[in-house]
Amino acid sequence: MERITPQEAQQLIPLNEDFTNKTILDCPYFTLTPSPRGEGWEEVTYYTARKANIYANRDGNYDSWVYILSNPTTPGLYKIGYTKNTPDERAKQISNATGVALPYKVEWAFHCYDGFGLEQEVHHKLDTNRVNGNREFFQISLEEAKKTVKELGERYL
Repeated sequence: MERITPQEAQQLIPLNEDFTNKTILDCPYFTLTPSPRGEGWEEVTYYTARKANIYANRDGNYDSWVYILSNPTTPGLYKIGYTKNTPDERAKQISNATGVALPYKVEWAFHCYDGFGLEQEVHHKLDTNRVNGNREFFQISLEEAKKTVKELGERYL
């Protein structure tokens, strides 16, 4: 593990802000900064190798969407997923399944790069709200879901 300066660290994502299932063992970098505890103490911050602004120099032609869908048959549950098509096309595709009584509605969508990566981070962060461990359904308010996608999504623009 390599010690880096706080300036170098600004280019990387801290472990405590990375929701890609990384652990301290996945962190090649760390910083030491003075601690609010007082003299003789230092704060250690661990960093993943993920660049904070990896998409900053792209042209804005995003390649995917992270969407939030609702269905009147399951009030209070939201499906959070990603698609390379439009969110409306994805909602229609899911709604056509034989086990779906009423069509899904697109509540909100976020256009970005690497929608799959963003979706995975959102799912990890919202894991305590997941209703089934291997499904994309979350018992959460629409505002909280949107807030989470927006916050994590800043890295995917």
